Order: sequence, then C-alpha cells, then structure tokens
Amino acid sequence: MKEETTKGQQETSQVFLCPGCGANMEFDVSVQRLKCPYCGMETDVRSEETIKEYDFDDVAKLEEQSEWNDEVNVVRCDGCGAETVIGKDETAARCSYCGSSHVLESKQSAGIKPEAILPFKVDKQKAKELFQKWMSRRWLAPGQLKYLYQSEKLISVYIPYWTYDSNVFATYSAQGGKHYYQTVVRDGKRVRVRKTRWYTVRGRISKFFDDVLVNASKNYDDNLMNKIEPFDTKELEPYKPQYISGHTAERYSRGVAEGFDIAKEKMEKILKEDVKKQVLRHYNEVRNIMLKARYIDVKYKHVLLPVWTSQYEFNNKKYRYIINGQTGKVSGKSPISWAKIGIIAGVAVAVVLVFVFLTGEASASSQTAMACHQWMGSIV
Repeated sequence: MKEETTKGQQETSQVFLCPGCGANMEFDVSVQRLKCPYCGMETDVRSEETIKEYDFDDVAKLEEQSEWNDEVNVVRCDGCGAETVIGKDETAARCSYCGSSHVLESKQSAGIKPEAILPFKVDKQKAKELFQKWMSRRWLAPGQLKYLYQSEKLISVYIPYWTYDSNVFATYSAQGGKHYYQTVVRDGKRVRVRKTRWYTVRGRISKFFDDVLVNASKNYDDNLMNKIEPFDTKELEPYKPQYISGHTAERYSRGVAEGFDIAKEKMEKILKEDVKKQVLRHYNEVRNIMLKARYIDVKYKHVLLPVWTSQYEFNNKKYRYIINGQTGKVSGKSPISWAKIGIIAGVAVAVVLVFVFLTGEASASSQTAMACHQWMGSIV
C-alpha cells in the first residue's frame, strides 16, 4: 500500500496500489481480500484489532476527534440530496441511492468513523441472480416487467447503522384478566358464557440488550431494510478503509441521539413481550401494558452493513429493491398488473356462481365470496 498526498490537500490520501502491477486494488467479495482486478494479486485485509463501543454521553467528543475525513471524501447528489462516502482516491460517477450522475464533492464532515464493518459476502453476479429469481416470483407484476429492469445499475453500498447496548430497568403496570363462567338463558336455553374479570398488575423487569441495530440512513426506507434483516453482527470486522475500496458507503443522516430513540422503541417492544409472559403466568389474558424504563450504561458504535441496491422505472414510476449483501435476502417493490387482478377476480366470481348453481346455498356462497375477497386483498 502506498500513501500519496495531493497538492493543496492537507489529508493523507490512501491509494491501495497493487505491488505487482501498480493498479488500484479493490475489495473482492469472493475471496474476502483486497485484489487487483488486472493481475489478480491478493492482499489480506483482516485486522487483529478489537471492536470498541463508546459511551453515549461522549458523542460530541467522538465527532470532534474523528479522523475519518483523513481517509474519505463526502459527495452529495444534486438530484436527491443523498450523501455518499468514497475513498480519497476514488470518484463517484453516480449517486449510490438514485443513480443520478450529478454528484459533487461536499464540504460536509464524514462524521464519526465506523468502528466496524460487515464485509460483502454476496458478489454482484450472485446478487443479479437473486434479484432475477425474486422478480420471477412477482406473478402479479406485468409480464413485460422482467425485460425492463436494469440489473447492470446494481450498486454495492455500505449502509450506516448504529448499534446500542444498554441495561434496562423498568417498572410496569398492566391489566391481567381471569376467566370465569356464568350460566345464562338464551332463546329459552341455558348456556355457559365465558367472561373476564380484570385486575391491575404492577411489577418490575430488567434486561441487558446487546447490539440493537438502528438504520442510520433516512434515504433507505426502514420497512425495506427491516425485510432484509437480520444481519449477523457476530461477523463484524474492525473497520479498515480497504473494505470500501471499489464500493461506496452512505453517510449517516440519522444521528446517535435520534437513533437511540428508535432503539428504545425496539427494546421496549421486547420488554412488553417479556411483561406479557410474566403476567400470563398468573392470568389468562393481559392488556394495557405501560412501561417506565431507565437506561443504564448505554454504549454505541457506528457500523457499516452491506447492501446491493438499484431501482427501475415502469410507467413513469420508480421502484427500488435492495439485497442483503451478507445473506442474499431480497426486498423491494414492484408494480401490479390490474389485468391479471381482473382475470383472478373473474375466476373467483365464476367459482362462486358455479357453487351457487350446484348447491343452491346462497349463505355458503356469500362466505365463499368473502373468503375470495380476503384472499384478493392479501395478494394485492
């Protein structure tokens, strides 16, 4: 590796030159090493350093002391405003989010340097195959769609995430319900009816949370990102700039404090499930769970997680898809063919009519129609 200093630039620019032929080396997914795309020479990237976590109260100090700008540049897309981090020696031809070629260098700080990175395990060819397979299963999509998407625009990008650790101590209140039965008269008949008597329940609960993941990019939709989880954070490696050589990294747009608010929601959701289990040991039902939590010894770190992403256009509307660069799980949106929906609806109506004709049971047919309606709703 050779270090070069650009004239008029104070930072040291790291260029990972091949010791064999002098070309710029890139991180190769298939071998998990830095590899020259020309002569094939490889260099190990892995580090023996330990991954650190930082006190939540020291965020401002860490931002001030961060040296990530020594290794990377921030570029901003004039089209969508997304900010991308690239190596000092690299140029961004297109925005990693919207694909626009209108990207310019930004004076924005790169922010807190990543502590860890999850290297890509899925290469571009495999990502294309996974997307084509996913697309072929969109059987309600227009038939011509498979010929219109452009897989060559697939981009490898590291999405910023925050991880949070915390000891959580909470008091809770809830209502526990106990069932009992009463005999009542209905239509001249005595029947047993189940009723519920509600009691106020209070208690305490505690839990340690490790590596609660929060998407730190506002550009990448949380719903889409949630659908490609989980990421196995046990495979995180200490961050080194070599890992993003040949790839790009999104600059975080959701800060540490804002991310922690989301992390607390995730933790409280899990705590409520634990409270529910606790109350159900003594009651038949539980409702109205309320928590008052304290978060102790909060730690965080900035990590980069791998994603393949692109978008395609159909009928003047853009559709995005993303692929988990570690597991290959695909998430995305696709248009719906209303012609296909019409055919399915027609077949469903025909089935109901035939059923009525053969059985003459109108009530049963209405139930069948309702089932068809619910099924249609679920697939649309």
